[in-house]
Amino acid sequence: MKKSVFVISLCLGIFASRAFAAEVSIKGNINQHYDASDNYFLVQSPTGATVKSTTSGTFDFLAQTSTTSYLLNTNASYFKYLGPGADDAGLLTSGTPAGTTFSINHVATELTAFNFVSSWSRADVATTNLAQTGVATGSGSTNTFLVGGGITHDLSRIDTINWTVNATTTTFTDPSSTPYNDYTSSISWNRTLTPTTNWVNSVSFDWFDQDDPAKSQRLFWRLTTGAQSQISPRLSVNGNIGLVFVNSYQKNPGQSTTPTTPSSSAPFQPIVGAGNGWVGAVGLTYKLLKTTTVSFNASNSIIPTLGGALQQSNSFGMALNHQINQLSNLAFTSQFSITNGSSQAAQFASVTGGPSEFFSASVNYSYRLTRDWSTNLSYSYLQRNDSTGTVSANMVFVSLAYDFTLMGNPSAINKAAEQRARQRARQAIGQVFPGIY
Repeated sequence: MKKSVFVISLCLGIFASRAFAAEVSIKGNINQHYDASDNYFLVQSPTGATVKSTTSGTFDFLAQTSTTSYLLNTNASYFKYLGPGADDAGLLTSGTPAGTTFSINHVATELTAFNFVSSWSRADVATTNLAQTGVATGSGSTNTFLVGGGITHDLSRIDTINWTVNATTTTFTDPSSTPYNDYTSSISWNRTLTPTTNWVNSVSFDWFDQDDPAKSQRLFWRLTTGAQSQISPRLSVNGNIGLVFVNSYQKNPGQSTTPTTPSSSAPFQPIVGAGNGWVGAVGLTYKLLKTTTVSFNASNSIIPTLGGALQQSNSFGMALNHQINQLSNLAFTSQFSITNGSSQAAQFASVTGGPSEFFSASVNYSYRLTRDWSTNLSYSYLQRNDSTGTVSANMVFVSLAYDFTLMGNPSAINKAAEQRARQRARQAIGQVFPGIY
């Protein structure tokens, strides 16, 4: 908690010292959200129906000068499980997820730009694991602190390089879960082949360092190459393919990696050794009509889950989005995923007991009541099939939100939010229920 107060105070101090000379925008949001399900946690024998009530809010500050922008995003929420199915959540019946992110983007010259970011977030362990792995394991919450930065430089009119470095530390409120540090770095080269096509190559490095008695370590390299192309005004495609290399070891191998109190909240239990595998992803977006867009995606991914274990998954998804009018929108999404241990790198995977299959489908309707008020209604069907059998859930979501602007023009903040949404979408590749929980 002291770390979070320090980070927030530091960010506010820097923000305030610069804001007087900048164009300032301040906006926020208040949201009341209800989720109802006959099997919210996807357990074999649900106790009964569950209703999750969530009250949340966001507050965003943006200050811009001709060369530098300062953005502070804050969010806080409170949720509570109601109904007989709340017993399936274990000891956790309520929680307070929250977070804050402070970022600086500075254009040094016409060719070079720098960025800095620091953040803190608190998340629920069970629902995070449920979205990533399809199983609601673990209890309590996580506290994650991140600091990082990067540089973007134009080598020429058609070549751009980008380098980023991040350091993260994660702790758990559950004493049976093991904290860890994670250090990542990536460098990418973007070449413009034509006005509508970019060729992108990247190398990323992830060093996972767990604070367990055995001092477990993992090195995870990813090399990819791919392209993004706007083939026509209606059709755009993107894709990449690459290799991953994993090396896992223990600096103190004489000690057990198992916590004193066993926990399934994904403590990293590595197999010492090395492995490799291939990854790839392809996406297609087609504009059927002026107000209707359809998209398809497929991927073979190997990603770290919450506790550091690696998970391999093959997935295929589609989405249809239709803007009914200026006030309402209708969207359909579906995804099918298989997690398995077929690749050499998957000897480190969190999946055990053979492959698991996951299917999700949802329909979402949103309507803007006024300029500031909006509502959202959706239905989702989820299913998991693994060695323990088949479980499914029906889920209904309803929300009412109020948006407000205290100062300036919120459009710049909205653009930054869109960029973060795209980044979260890329990070969700490999999750079995992305965007549901």
